[in-house]
Amino acid sequence: MASFGAKRPIFNTIDTQPEGERPTYKEEKPIEIGKLIKADRTITLASGKLYANDELAESVDEFVSGNIAMETDDMVDEVATTLYGATVSNKEVSYKAGDTAPEGGLAYYKVLMRSGKKVFKGYFYPRVKAVLGNDTAQTKGDSITFGTSATSFTVFRCNSDEWVVTEEFETEAACVAWCDEKLKPTPAA
Repeated sequence: MASFGAKRPIFNTIDTQPEGERPTYKEEKPIEIGKLIKADRTITLASGKLYANDELAESVDEFVSGNIAMETDDMVDEVATTLYGATVSNKEVSYKAGDTAPEGGLAYYKVLMRSGKKVFKGYFYPRVKAVLGNDTAQTKGDSITFGTSATSFTVFRCNSDEWVVTEEFETEAACVAWCDEKLKPTPAA
């Protein structure tokens, strides 16, 4: 299997976190963060080993948390205010020390090649929290260097005990629909 593409990171703010279930989401339609350049996932595990009779008798590795370092081509102010909890006044975006980023769900997909055939794999993280990334500005010189937007997402376990859900599809359209469905709000009863 070869991975050669990553697309369409979307986010929706958590509305409720029912006991024993995945979160529900607020907005009718998730926001597209930007065009995905890369998403690097790092997982932290709690590990323990028990040795008995001079050999390994038990080994446990459990999910603690994760981090997704995401890079997109751009991020418009409306998306930044939703992700980071900043405020907008007369088109001016204000980031304050006391801002609290909301928890939400995150989805994107990868394009894979398996035996000469494209496969589309959706990734859904039910509970994440965004952290504003670093920013760099560079003057134009002999060559053009493109700037990108960096965001880091902390990945939490949700009340259903899940931290990531994946599914593979034969078509890109089916994968996009799956990502959208995962972040769709639950209709009011």
